[in-house]
This record gives sequence, C-alpha cells and structure tokens, in this order.
Amino acid sequence: SDVSRHRPLMPLGGEAPVYANDVFVAPNAAVIGKVELRDEASVWYGAVIRGDHAAVTIGSTANVQSRAVVETVPELESGFPAAVSVGDYSSVGAGATLRSCTIEHSVDVGAGSCVLEGALVQAGVILEPGTVVPPGALVPAGEKWGGNPAAFVAKLSAEEAGAIVERAEALRVEADAASNEYDPPPGAP
Repeated sequence: SDVSRHRPLMPLGGEAPVYANDVFVAPNAAVIGKVELRDEASVWYGAVIRGDHAAVTIGSTANVQSRAVVETVPELESGFPAAVSVGDYSSVGAGATLRSCTIEHSVDVGAGSCVLEGALVQAGVILEPGTVVPPGALVPAGEKWGGNPAAFVAKLSAEEAGAIVERAEALRVEADAASNEYDPPPGAP
C-alpha cells in the first residue's frame, strides 16, 4: 500500500464518503463523493460507487460485489431525486450496474444485472443474473424476476426469501475476514 496512489475513498465536489467504522472497502474499490456506507456494509474488489450527481446510500449488511458499478444521473425525467438507495441485507452481484434507482431491503441483484434510472425494486426480491430492469419500472415485493426487459418469473418461497438475508450475512463474515488480510492506507475503512 505504500506504493499505490489509489484511494478507495475519495471526495468529489466538496462531498466526501461517510462510513461506519465496521465497513469493508476493498483496496482497489472506489467510493467517490456523496456516499454513505452503513454498518457492516461491504464494497468488494474493483467495485465503483459514484455519488457525483446525487447521493448514494448502501444499507447495513448490504454488499456491492466485485466490478459492480453504482452511479447517479443529474436528474430523472419523473422529477424524483436521482439518488441510489440500497437497502439493508441486499446484495448487488458481481458486474451489476445500478443507476439512480431504489433497491429496498433484502434484495438479491444477480450478477451482471442492470437496474436503470428511476426503477424501484421492492423488498424481498431476487433478480436473476443478467436481468435488465428498465427506467421507471416497478418490481413488486416477494417475487423473482429475470430477462431483458425484466419479467415476472415466480413468487419467492419462504426458503428463497430467507436465503437472501443468509447470503448477505455470509458476505459480511467474508468481509470481516478480508478486512483483516490487508493493512488499509490512512483514511480507508
């Protein structure tokens, strides 16, 4: 870490990331601008979270996995705030993209999925890998969706709904272990 100039947490436009003392941000991740990382959140290797145009909030025990991108746009056509909110116990899969959308609590966003401007994914949802949720779409609570564009697949069973939280908890444990494996630079969580 003495030779790398990469800073996992960077201010932008006078706004700096705010984070709890027990978050994990991988050494090559980038958390930029107006971003809030709540208790036990994790941002994995190569992920980028940009709070440049609007605020981004990552909930407690939520995770943004490797190479995922969370970004905001300057404004939404609807007039609603262009912020991104990821709820508690939600997982944003590897290579997924979230753009000015709302992900409620206990959601599993599959690897390579895209959730676009103004979309709302309600609580207790699984988005299958590669799902594209178009701008302004609503994904109702307790369902599994997949495809491009996203379409209803099935109602979630109690086991599937419980597995969402279990997955987030398992990644929290992995984050704790990973956090102990490297010596973070000054100012990094």
